[in-house]
Amino acid sequence: MVVKSASISFLIVMAVASSIEGSSILISVPFGTKSHKNMYVPLVRELVNRGHNITVITNYMTADFMDLKNVHEIVLEQLSLNMSHYPNVFDSLLSSSWNWGNWGLTSQLLRTQSEYPPKVTNVLYDNPKVQQMLANDKFDLVVASQVLIMSSAPLSWHFRAPLMIFSPNTLFPGMATILGDDEHTSYVPLVFSPYTDKMNLWQRILNTVATNVILLFQQWYEGSIIPLIVKEKGMSCYQEIDDIIRNVTVVLTNSHPSFTYPRSLPPQVIEVGGIHCRSPKPLPKNLEDFVSGADGFLLFSIGSLQNMEDMPEHLLQSFIRAFSRLPLRVIWQWKGKIRADLPANVFAIPWLPQQDLLGHPGCRAFITHGGLNSLQEAIYHGVPMLGIPFGIDQFLNLRRAVNDGYALQLQWKEINENTLSSAIQQLLFNECFSDAAVRLSGRMRDQMETPLERAVFWTEYVIRHNGLVDHLRLGSRELAPYQRSLIDVYLILILVWILLLVFVLLCLRNCSCSSKSKVTTKDVRNKQE
Repeated sequence: MVVKSASISFLIVMAVASSIEGSSILISVPFGTKSHKNMYVPLVRELVNRGHNITVITNYMTADFMDLKNVHEIVLEQLSLNMSHYPNVFDSLLSSSWNWGNWGLTSQLLRTQSEYPPKVTNVLYDNPKVQQMLANDKFDLVVASQVLIMSSAPLSWHFRAPLMIFSPNTLFPGMATILGDDEHTSYVPLVFSPYTDKMNLWQRILNTVATNVILLFQQWYEGSIIPLIVKEKGMSCYQEIDDIIRNVTVVLTNSHPSFTYPRSLPPQVIEVGGIHCRSPKPLPKNLEDFVSGADGFLLFSIGSLQNMEDMPEHLLQSFIRAFSRLPLRVIWQWKGKIRADLPANVFAIPWLPQQDLLGHPGCRAFITHGGLNSLQEAIYHGVPMLGIPFGIDQFLNLRRAVNDGYALQLQWKEINENTLSSAIQQLLFNECFSDAAVRLSGRMRDQMETPLERAVFWTEYVIRHNGLVDHLRLGSRELAPYQRSLIDVYLILILVWILLLVFVLLCLRNCSCSSKSKVTTKDVRNKQE
C-alpha cells in the first residue's frame, strides 16, 4: 500500500509539472532604463531552464538572452532612452536652487511623462513584430512592468491570459488601491521624495498631495487616452483598462525590509528585492591584475544613463585630485572618451562587472548615484557607500542607507576635493560603516528561500491555476475608498453619538424644568398659607 501511495503521489507531481512545462509567457517592458532588466532577466533565465518559452518586449537588446534558445526578443529601439535629448543633468543639479531633493534628472524625465504614455502605446502596437505576435501567438501568462502598465495591460485581454505585474521598485502609487489596500501616505514616502517613513505634518501633506496628483494623472490616461490609441490599432478592448489591471493575479516588487521601508502589503504582493544579486565571479585578467597586490580598491560608478564627459571640468578635477591622494586604487566606470590625465592609481573602464567587483575581498567602498539595484548589490556584498544622487528614487534610497549607518551622502553642489576626501576617509577608516554594511548584508541574505526561487514559484503558481487566485484577493477590493476608510461607519457612529447626546440633554432639560416647576408650585402654596 505504501508503494502504491508513493506511485500515485509521484504521478500527481509529474502531472502538475507537465501541465506547466513548456508554457508560453509574454513579458512586456516597452519602456524603462537598462537597470529595469535586473528585475526580470534572472527570472527569464530560470524559467527557460525549467522548460518555458519566453517572449520579451523591451526597448533595449539584452545580451544575457543571446545564448538562450527559448527566448524571443522584440526590441523597440525607438523607445530607448537617449540622455543627449535632455539638458545636461549636472548643469541642472548645480544651477537649481530648489532643494526638495529630486530636481535634476527627475524633472527632466517627468517633464516628458505627458508624451510617453501615448508614444509608448503607439510604438508598441505599430511594431510589425508585435502585430505578427498579436495575430499568430498564444500565451499562458502576460507579465508586464508596472512602468506605464496602461500600455501593456491590453495584451492580457487580447491573449485571454492572466496578468502578472512586476515593479522595478516598490509599489507605485495606485497599485495598492487596486489591490484593496490604501496608499498609506502617512508613513509610505512617495518614491520621488527624499522622505522617510517618519514624516512630520508638512511632509505628510506634501506626500499625500503628490501621490494623489499622480493617481489622477494615471486615471486620465487609463480612462481616455490609451483606450483610444488601442482602438485605433485594431485591438478594440471590450474591457476597461482599469478593469484589466484590477484583475492582476500577482505583483512582484523589487523591495525588501533590509533596504526599503516596510509597509503593509496585500497577499498578492510578493517581495523579491535583490533577485539579481549573486555570488561574485572571478574578475577579468586586466581588472584582477590591477587590484591584486594593493591594499584594497574603491569602486566608482554612477549608473547606465550618464556619461562622464557630461560632468563639468571642476567636478572631474575634484574627483581626480581626491583619488590621487588615496592610499588604495580606484576603478572608475567611465562612459565616453577616457582622459589621459588620470592618476596612476585609477583604472577607467567603460563597462565593469559591478557585482564581481563589489564581491571581491579587496573592495573597500563604493561611490554610487544611489540607484536601487546598485544599493542592493552593495548591501548584499557588505560594502559601505558614498551616495551622490541625481534624482528619481535615489534620494529616497540614500536617505534610508544613511539612516541605516552604512552610507554617507553628498549633493553634487557640495562636491570638491576636500568634501570627497573627507567622506572617503570616513568610509575607509571608520569601522562603523563597514560593520553596518555587513549587518545589513546578513539581514538581506537571511531568507527562507532566495528572491529568485520565490519569483519562479509564484510565476508558475499563476500558470498552474490559470490565473484563478481569488483566494488571495482582499475583500476590500469591492469597497469604495470611503468604505475602506470606514468613513461611512464613523459618520453613523458620530450621528448616533450626537443623537444620544441630544437625547440626554433633552432628558436633563426636562428633568430640570420639572424640578423648577415643582419648586415654584411649592413656593406658591407656602405663600398662600
